[in-house]
Amino acid sequence: MKRTKLILSMLCIFILSFYACYTPSYAGQDSTGNAAPAPVLRLAEHTIKELSKNSEFANFIDSNLHIMPLGPGTHSFLVHVLQGKDIAGYLIITGEQSSAEEMATPQIKYLVTEYGVGTFSVFNPELLYLLGHLSHLEKGTENSTPHQMKYAGKLSYWVIEKEGKTIYVDATNGDVLLDNPEMLTEPRTIDRYSDWISTDHTLKTIQQTSPLFDSSENLKWRVSTPVPIFSERSLLRKLDTSKQLIFNSSDHNMWYSGPLSITGYATWTNPDSDYVSFLRIGTNESLIRYIPVKRLLENGNFYENTK
Repeated sequence: MKRTKLILSMLCIFILSFYACYTPSYAGQDSTGNAAPAPVLRLAEHTIKELSKNSEFANFIDSNLHIMPLGPGTHSFLVHVLQGKDIAGYLIITGEQSSAEEMATPQIKYLVTEYGVGTFSVFNPELLYLLGHLSHLEKGTENSTPHQMKYAGKLSYWVIEKEGKTIYVDATNGDVLLDNPEMLTEPRTIDRYSDWISTDHTLKTIQQTSPLFDSSENLKWRVSTPVPIFSERSLLRKLDTSKQLIFNSSDHNMWYSGPLSITGYATWTNPDSDYVSFLRIGTNESLIRYIPVKRLLENGNFYENTK
């Protein structure tokens, strides 16, 4: 975590100077247009409009969008929210394909599976150069892309072809993954599609229970007893009282870029009064992520940040 916090601080300084003279290219994608299905653009615009009502997302007001596909065949897209040339935040949108039993002609419904705010973003290629995974001489062009963005439902990662080898890198913190995520068993998610955002959802509240903190700066939680969490509601109640929680999964931390420092949550609702909850994750204001509560339930433990 300390390494991640240092990297993010260094990256912020690097990006401020870098963006002054250069507009980044993402994995060879065209940065001049949004080649995405119309439903993806509508969902992105709707979600950004809702988020911009909250002060933490004030930079989403009057922003521009840059939409890029996340790997072939995944029906997933990365949306960068831009103020001028500067990143203000991001969304990840994934397509849910209906089964043949549900409809005569299967259709794809697009949903927001993660979002965030800050000048740093998942899939920022400058992190690859900063950590030495790529040199600036290896920057992708339209016909040659040494790095490719992939999304596995929980994990955002890079696939890098280098010196005849393939390496896989966590797109959130730059850590090298031990294996190809496509060859591994993804942790189970409770009611996978019920905790994602559609155009039917409106933002109800964002509750910041604490300033951001780094779980690696006080390791007492590692020898403490996990907090008993039985449901989404009990997790949010505990967060309201404890203010700071830490999620850790000894078996699945790779999938979550964990351990995760939790300092709040957001709730969304739809016309049927169904609620969707996202946890506020981060150690540095340069990247604050919001991920679905149900992504974590039953796949790890929650701890109080013991003083």
